[in-house]
Amino acid sequence: LLLDEPTASLDLFHQHAILAKARTMAKDGIGVLAVLHDLNLAAAYADEVLVLEHGHVDAVGSPAEILTEARITRIWRVPCEVIVGRSGRRQILVEMQGT
Repeated sequence: LLLDEPTASLDLFHQHAILAKARTMAKDGIGVLAVLHDLNLAAAYADEVLVLEHGHVDAVGSPAEILTEARITRIWRVPCEVIVGRSGRRQILVEMQGT
């Protein structure tokens, strides 16, 4: 199953509903590849992430390994903080500049 920005223009409920369905399909043995620009959704639903920088692979691995503060700041040029909750789920908070 190939998904290109499946959550674009969806409200929060439907974003999570779509990705939960994709997650269920993956658990049932279907290969799922999703292109997401929302790093929090990728961190929440992906088993593995691949980060591209200028069309080249920068890193591949689990969200915990790959979606680090240093990498996010370097690739997307925004300072951030990665918070890990009690459940182990990661949340990426971007530090807004100039506000």
